[in-house]
Amino acid sequence: MYGIGLLVVPDPKAMTDKLATLHYQFRQKRTTGRRQLIQNIRDGVITPTIHEWVQLTRTTQHHEYKFSAVARHNLQEYVNLLDLYLSLGGMEFHALILDRTDTSFDYRNWGEDPWDAYLAIAQELLRRRLKRPVFTIVDFQGKPKKAKSYLEDRLCSLPQVAGCLRASSETSVFLQIVDLLLGCVQFDWRDQRGYYKDSANTRAKRDLTAFLKSRLGIPAGEAIVSENMRFRRRMRQSLFTTWWGLP
Repeated sequence: MYGIGLLVVPDPKAMTDKLATLHYQFRQKRTTGRRQLIQNIRDGVITPTIHEWVQLTRTTQHHEYKFSAVARHNLQEYVNLLDLYLSLGGMEFHALILDRTDTSFDYRNWGEDPWDAYLAIAQELLRRRLKRPVFTIVDFQGKPKKAKSYLEDRLCSLPQVAGCLRASSETSVFLQIVDLLLGCVQFDWRDQRGYYKDSANTRAKRDLTAFLKSRLGIPAGEAIVSENMRFRRRMRQSLFTTWWGLP
């Protein structure tokens, strides 16, 4: 599946402060939890589980919100982040997904190879949704050795893009929000088709996706986007649009 997410942030300084505050609160909570766990082990109060050993080895200095990491034990933290994002207002999120397992899909309609097709699809999303010049920050990913084009060059060829920088997602909560929102859209697409086996982590991701849908006013049993509803637009405090394929 090709999945491209675009977050437009007109006033990043104000949004950064609010989102960073929540991030620091979570980091402090995690630090406190680690200290208490260490003390309980020292005192012989508990025999640590595998999950608790993993908790001890995780750094408390940096935390990255990723949809793939959503689980029962941290679900509320992810709900809190999306709840804050959805209440801020003024931002835009746009997603475009293409199902590569669809028999009608052929990457050669977009480019010479899968990487070239990915760049063309990203360009198309930005071309359609950007209404003014922007500076783009994109999730860091390396160019395949044989590829002819860099992501930066392709995006900067658009008149709406004034500059482009690749960055590790752990350095930007905005990139992490894109990962969460796009993750929910892609999970819902696959979940509607029965791709997932039942597990605690699957249920946690389904709950986070259901929370997003409820805040967007999408009925619980209805897909965010599907073959029958290829484009969806929701305007709450912020704009949210999704495409399956291209209309």
